[in-house]
Amino acid sequence: MPKKNQTGTGTAVLAAGLLLFFVISGSQEPVETARNENDPWQRELLQEREQKDMDFKTSATSPMAGSARVTVSTPEKTFITIIDGSVTAQPLDADGAVFAVFSREGRWYWDDVAADVTCRLGERDIAKNAEALPPGSLFRAGRFTLAVYPGADSLALIVFDAERRQLLEFKHLLYFPPDSRYAVKARLEIFPEKREVKITTTRKLEKIFYRYARVRFQLQGREMELTALKSSLEGPDAQYLFIPFKDMSNGKESYEVGRFMDVPEPEGEEFLLDFNRCYNPLCNYSPAYNCPLPPLENFLDVAVPAGEKTYPHQEKNER
Repeated sequence: MPKKNQTGTGTAVLAAGLLLFFVISGSQEPVETARNENDPWQRELLQEREQKDMDFKTSATSPMAGSARVTVSTPEKTFITIIDGSVTAQPLDADGAVFAVFSREGRWYWDDVAADVTCRLGERDIAKNAEALPPGSLFRAGRFTLAVYPGADSLALIVFDAERRQLLEFKHLLYFPPDSRYAVKARLEIFPEKREVKITTTRKLEKIFYRYARVRFQLQGREMELTALKSSLEGPDAQYLFIPFKDMSNGKESYEVGRFMDVPEPEGEEFLLDFNRCYNPLCNYSPAYNCPLPPLENFLDVAVPAGEKTYPHQEKNER
């Protein structure tokens, strides 16, 4: 699913900082923009990147802490156990069991909690054996945090380990230098029919999205387009366009699977499509995630040296 806190906001600020990006040069290869933290657009972009680094370092659910994925697919009571730093699902109560989950009428619940184990959504406790587990609720057991993703037929738990080596060694992410020429004027063409599409994932599964709109723009002097998806047509996620794409930099400086953009849906047809804010799927940081793959129609036959680079990366590269 798209991570909304990884996208840029403040279109008015961006527009003010990008008055020059529409000036077209005869060069086919965009020139890197010099770092200028007095430019409102660059300042906001750099602040977003610093905040993301801080979140990756300190959050209990940092992708760098994602150590495993535990899936429960039987409705009968299943015990989540922690033994020697390994989290598993067991059919019987045994040593190391910290809590149990079970399904009732298509909804998932928890019970049989060990001491000092909590389950909360934000600051609110989720009642044992009475309240269905909502998406995004978190179990906390010692150094581990387990994020809940309930489905009709299975329950997925993403395990975050505060002592995972990748988290302890994490310093920062790396990006291509800010380049306003990869923040382009785009036009949104909403499809009359928002049909469901099945998108293959990195775990060879499928996720359902809605094929929502076509995004037209110019890049490196060429007319291009991408398809914008939505994970839902209602609720908070419906406010964002999800644009997964691949380009010719993938597998080199950028992540081989592709990259994502989350764009607040504009009120009108024209908006700013800023590739400087594209980010890596979470599966780049941990095998615990299940990430959608960009559809074939979103393959760009040019390199887009903007946004986040692949991880891990060489420290000598410019941030």
